[in-house]
Amino acid sequence: MKTSTSRLAVGGIRLALVAWFCSSVAHATEAAQTANPIGRVARMFNSRLVEVEDRVSWIDSRINSLAKAQEHSLKSAIGCRLGRMTPQDPKSDITLDLGKEFPLSQIYLIPVQREPSETDGLFPRRFSILASKTPGFESPATIYSTGKSDYPSLELTPIRFSAQGIDARYVKIRIDAGRERGIADLSALSEVLVFSGSDPVSFGAKVEVNGSLTVPGLWAPQYLTDGRTPLGIWQTGCWSKNRGDLVDSAEAETPVEWSIDLGSNQPIDRLIIFPYELPEFSEAAVLSGDLSVWISGEADGSLAREVKSTENWIEAGSCKVPLMIPMQGQSARVIKIVSNKPWKLVGRNLHGMSELQVWSNKHNLAEGLPVTRHNRESIETVSVLTDGYASVRQIVGVDVWLSQLNERWRLDHELAALLPMRTQWASESELNATWGAAVALGLTFLIPVVIVERRRLISKNQLDQLRKRIASDLHDDIGSNLGSISLIARTARKDLAKVHGPEEVLEDLGEVESIARESSLAMRDIVWLLERRQDSIGDLVQRMRETAGRLLREVNYTIECSSLKVESKLTLDAKRHLFLFYKEAVHNVVKHSHASHVVIRLGDQGERLFLEVSDDGVGLPQHGGSRVSSVQKLEERARVLEGQLQIESENGVGTLLRLVVRRAHLIAKPHQS
Repeated sequence: MKTSTSRLAVGGIRLALVAWFCSSVAHATEAAQTANPIGRVARMFNSRLVEVEDRVSWIDSRINSLAKAQEHSLKSAIGCRLGRMTPQDPKSDITLDLGKEFPLSQIYLIPVQREPSETDGLFPRRFSILASKTPGFESPATIYSTGKSDYPSLELTPIRFSAQGIDARYVKIRIDAGRERGIADLSALSEVLVFSGSDPVSFGAKVEVNGSLTVPGLWAPQYLTDGRTPLGIWQTGCWSKNRGDLVDSAEAETPVEWSIDLGSNQPIDRLIIFPYELPEFSEAAVLSGDLSVWISGEADGSLAREVKSTENWIEAGSCKVPLMIPMQGQSARVIKIVSNKPWKLVGRNLHGMSELQVWSNKHNLAEGLPVTRHNRESIETVSVLTDGYASVRQIVGVDVWLSQLNERWRLDHELAALLPMRTQWASESELNATWGAAVALGLTFLIPVVIVERRRLISKNQLDQLRKRIASDLHDDIGSNLGSISLIARTARKDLAKVHGPEEVLEDLGEVESIARESSLAMRDIVWLLERRQDSIGDLVQRMRETAGRLLREVNYTIECSSLKVESKLTLDAKRHLFLFYKEAVHNVVKHSHASHVVIRLGDQGERLFLEVSDDGVGLPQHGGSRVSSVQKLEERARVLEGQLQIESENGVGTLLRLVVRRAHLIAKPHQS
């Protein structure tokens, strides 16, 4: 175990080195990121380009505010496949019985996930959507029809059709033409959602299919209204305050029960259970594949009866989708959900969920109510299961979620069409402006400058995208790996503590977790160093305050900024070396000084900027008349900045570090900001 934890610690250090390399790559490309006066002039004379750029900017902002699908592959209850075994067979269709008549507002068709062999998917090429009050569809209303045109090949996104308030009980999707895959008119859908206002009236609806290609557990008509899609969880907006409720059971055979008292008997339309997500693992979510639902009309839960079981219906874990359980109006006061089998992860027996909803007449009766969790080890009251948050973000109505996914898909396609147009117009405008400027200013020394500028313009976007992509990819990999290291170390510590394991192993695991956490914080500092919008002296002071608050938690400290140039922009090199000098100085205080008070000052000294860190600690140790290695690092930073480093230290009195740098070596020129 000790060897394993040591390897994890080394892995965390390697990840930190990779993050440092990321900053070096970004610095190498930063030299090409200068202002573009030619482009600015060109845009003054091209109103179409300005309009397109404004539209692209608005779309980028809007997309970032919309829900994003968590696309993943379902392993069971995928959806429904339809086809004709011979050309003489009747055309396929799907009919939903909503149970009663509703004014229909909108209908969503959700495609199935594409298999590796499917280049175009299995969404129908031509189809019609009909609505009727009678099962025979004697006088149907047509909601949508492709006619003789083919519907475009779709990515995995919800497709919305407006029902315009038509009163109907039955909805039919008639497949006029599918795909040819050895079976005539082969097609497939993951889910059909019908809404009356914001209420999903199709959940649990009875489905009849003509031409169904049923495979038990994978493809069947009833999976079209079970609420399961490969698009993930209905969440967007605010980040979650908590992940939900997770139980690590000591024994695999021990079930875990969650019960909720609604206060009175009420008819229940459906239950919705949201899984407990594990962000450390991209596809993992805790939800038992064997759940049973019990209801009772008594306040004490007596005389309960089982109304639903999910055994052999859904897969356990690796399923980031809500579980919808239809109740068909059954009356209940107390609802009990039993997780009969755990999801196993690295020898652990996990039961969990992030949110429980009980819907009746368009209202979530469970909102804000306490949930009682019972297992063999304890009985506890849990409040986090009815707070409106899943493990990652705030839960929204499925209608809002689908609408945002649909809008995001539409805006993505519009953006894909605008970007080449913007690039072409920008290139043409900049080319015209470049040649116009060359002619206006003369053909003497400006021609080489224009050629170099043009080449720089061509490579600028490529270099910028390369820098961002490398930084983003490394950031994602580092974050995921550090999260896994921290989770594994924390879990191992808890398991060892339960069995009273060796203290040295517990200490090693704590060190691994600490290294992973420190590496994560260092990575956040690197990302801040790469942020071009936060490069002023004022931004540096704010980051210094945040770093001091993290590193000097147990020491009284004061940060003073008397500089009158806080709005001045720093170069990337200056920003990086100043911050790392400051961070190294504060680390020395924490590790060596044993100080009780630290004073940090930053201010002006004529045409120079000074940074001063002083403490009342034990002073710097001396080894053979040479300075300690940490001070040598500070001196190296000062040399890079072409500054002067003053160090004053006395045993038992304290230490003063003062760095003075010419402002001209720090401040970015206007065309570099």
